[in-house]
Amino acid sequence: MKNTCLLIIVSLSFFSLKGLSQESNIFIPVEHQKAIRKGSRNTEGTPGEHYFQNRADYVINARFDPKTANLEGNELITYYNNSPDTLKNLVIRLYPNLFKPETVRQVPIDTDDYSKGVDIKSISINGTEIPATKFRYQGTNLIIPIPSGLSPSLSFKIKIDWSVDLPNKTLIRMGRYDTSTYFVAYWYPQIAVYDDISGWCTESYTGLYEFYNDYNNFDIKIEVPANCLVWATGELQNGNEIFHKNIFSRIEKAKQSDTVIKIITNEDYKEVEILKKGITPVWHFKANNVTDFAFGVSDSYIWDAISVEVDSSTHRRVLINSVYKKGTTTGEGVAEIGRYTILKLSTDLIGVPYPYPHNTIWEGHGGMEFPMMCNNGPSDNSIHEVFVTSHEISHSYFPFMVGTNEIYYAWIDEGLITFIPKAVEMDYGNANAHYYINSYNKYAMGSINDIPMAVPTTHLTQNTYFMQNYGRAAAGFYFLDDMLGKDTFKTVLKTFISRWESKHPTPTDLFFTLNSVTNQDWGWFWNPWFNSFAYADLALKNVVYKDNKLQFSIQNNGSLPVPIKIIITYEDNTTEIVYQTAMVWKDKKEWNYSQSFTKKIIKIKLGDRNIPDAFPGDNYYVIK
Repeated sequence: MKNTCLLIIVSLSFFSLKGLSQESNIFIPVEHQKAIRKGSRNTEGTPGEHYFQNRADYVINARFDPKTANLEGNELITYYNNSPDTLKNLVIRLYPNLFKPETVRQVPIDTDDYSKGVDIKSISINGTEIPATKFRYQGTNLIIPIPSGLSPSLSFKIKIDWSVDLPNKTLIRMGRYDTSTYFVAYWYPQIAVYDDISGWCTESYTGLYEFYNDYNNFDIKIEVPANCLVWATGELQNGNEIFHKNIFSRIEKAKQSDTVIKIITNEDYKEVEILKKGITPVWHFKANNVTDFAFGVSDSYIWDAISVEVDSSTHRRVLINSVYKKGTTTGEGVAEIGRYTILKLSTDLIGVPYPYPHNTIWEGHGGMEFPMMCNNGPSDNSIHEVFVTSHEISHSYFPFMVGTNEIYYAWIDEGLITFIPKAVEMDYGNANAHYYINSYNKYAMGSINDIPMAVPTTHLTQNTYFMQNYGRAAAGFYFLDDMLGKDTFKTVLKTFISRWESKHPTPTDLFFTLNSVTNQDWGWFWNPWFNSFAYADLALKNVVYKDNKLQFSIQNNGSLPVPIKIIITYEDNTTEIVYQTAMVWKDKKEWNYSQSFTKKIIKIKLGDRNIPDAFPGDNYYVIK
């Protein structure tokens, strides 16, 4: 198996599935074709008989000072080789090496944050120390030999002692927010993914694209200064030993409350004992079957909390925390937005109960998802606050519940999660939640930068990364949902989740799931939207209006299938809409219309702001 993550574009092909349950000329990378032949994947979109995943148990003891951003730790990793291959080398991700001066980056950093990266003090495997002379650094990865190799079905224990100085000025999905407030991510040496598609994933982290991790168990202890609080992935194991009993009782109350509980307020920092006196707390968290672990530290953040029932059969509840800067009001209401989002996702938008016991929305910057945590920038704009909160929480399904590979296929999770929670935004008053379609149409569609989704995310620039993954992909899913209908689209998503929960699907697995659920071949739509250079261009042609009878045709001059929306305006300025989903283009390039009317028509318009069109100049007709 090749030890590389590069998808060589010239080696991709259109794979005809003749003789199988579905026939399609869908575009499939040869890596996936080989996986089908080996039996680890299949053409129904389910894991094959020989599908495998490696995993690890992490036990980490860390000490972090938010004032200096110095982090040091030791970790014991038990790594399980469930693959059919004997592993000769181990790939360890060292994400903070992004800040080494010589690292290739796609994002700017403050030169004051240049560092030597992760200082590996020692690594041993099953008690045998690996000498530093055997270390091989490739970008943000460290590759070390495995003494005697690791055979299939066996495990070994890796011990790593390390330290790192995290950035003080640069904010890339993490960082400092005041003197003693810091959000920490991508911080511990982490074993890369070894999968059935590409073997070891050896792509270096450039700061632009996101992540691809195995499902692991974490047992984490974090020591911080005595006056600091910690919020993190996982469940706090010793809260009653750290918090004053009054604060701890508020936390427990919030776990059952449908209204916001003010756990820590501005006044509490002045008047109330928050932590027990006389201890330097070590915060102990556990999280099982998650892809990553992040945490935030502050000596001054406000804490609101509320909960919601996500599963009526078990009555399981999820706690939603909003933690934000003392003395501000931008975080007020965020907990309720989080609660509403999780409720809608669990019962309606996806229909699968939220998978984790809590979600903590941390007030930092931008918007970034982690298992059970979000790092979101504050906003005085309520629509933007709803957008970023609902978006990052929704990532709990993709790429966390379903472990899509963001390094190669960021468009799956970002496209779905740009589209799915828009209903939450609309419920909060956003009249044009699908504005991204018009943005894609205006700034990218059909241009030389309109890169097919089949091109790995690692090959994109910063501009193409955002427009393709959040624009084109989300628009494609929007029009697919429009054709399938809400119920069928949800069935596809729920089936995909049930098949690939805690596993690593590819775009091909999603396509096969779509086909198998609907018992149709969607290659005619999937190829242009997700695998090809393409643009949309509909034209209004052959208009005849005589004796109150209107006739016209719509020609599809482009290659992206999009809906037809005709707005007919009458003499009294009232309108009527004629609509066809993109399904109309499955097997033809022209659609004809003929209808008699009792009211006089004065003009016809084709399309609207949420239907892309590269050349809209032929979309109007005025009746003379």
